[in-house]
Amino acid sequence: MLFLSKSFDSTLAITGLILTAIAVMPQTIRAGRVGDKITFDLSAISPAGLIGNQQSLRSVSYEFCIPAQTDRVNEVKAIDPTVQFSRSRGRIGCQSHQYLCIGETHQPEWKTVLFKLADLDYVKRIDRFWGE
Repeated sequence: MLFLSKSFDSTLAITGLILTAIAVMPQTIRAGRVGDKITFDLSAISPAGLIGNQQSLRSVSYEFCIPAQTDRVNEVKAIDPTVQFSRSRGRIGCQSHQYLCIGETHQPEWKTVLFKLADLDYVKRIDRFWGE
């Protein structure tokens, strides 16, 4: 039977903690950067993707711009099937070479969907859509 010293056990434990921190750090930094692209408060939105009281529950719509390219449209559709595409500028100010994308939170895993959209390099920001 091999007996290890207490200092070896401590060193092993500390090394494990450091390696865990290093492994998690890039995800934390990325989550912060992605979360910064979403410009509206998500905390009032229920797990079902709705806001309001029992008499007036409604989803939250959001808008963002993507390049007007078929592969980008297909990628966004695969992430968020609620998205509608338009050539309008929207409040967010899409350019002539971009599509305005409007999605909504009332869908399964809405928060994951939003973060996946925000993680796309070509999505610069996601604003709340107020519809007019």
